[in-house]
Amino acid sequence: MTGWYATTIIGISLGLVIWSAALLVTRRAPDLVLALGGVVLELLLIGFLIGGIAQMAGSEQDFARAEFIGYLLTGTVILPAAFIWARGDKSRAGLGVIAVAFLVLPVIVLRVQQVWAGSGV
Repeated sequence: MTGWYATTIIGISLGLVIWSAALLVTRRAPDLVLALGGVVLELLLIGFLIGGIAQMAGSEQDFARAEFIGYLLTGTVILPAAFIWARGDKSRAGLGVIAVAFLVLPVIVLRVQQVWAGSGV
């Protein structure tokens, strides 16, 4: 559960944090770049979920499997929830919710990696 795939998710997510923060500071609405970036990131997260479950199913490794699946599922649900929230809230707070969602995703990916490694810390 480590490697270039997780690093790609983290990199794109952090790039989108910067972009959404720039939109927030300049008081602009979410744009097409943010939406397309969110779609690409969500597709990567779905692949991460499928790959993680497949890797877990073929592993005899001892780790917290329920926690592992929980983090994987949470990672795939956060972005759609944030975009739905932002669509209903036309103020700057909606864009702030999207920025926070992008900021939380790297933490979730890192937790997936920690749980996979067997570190419950």
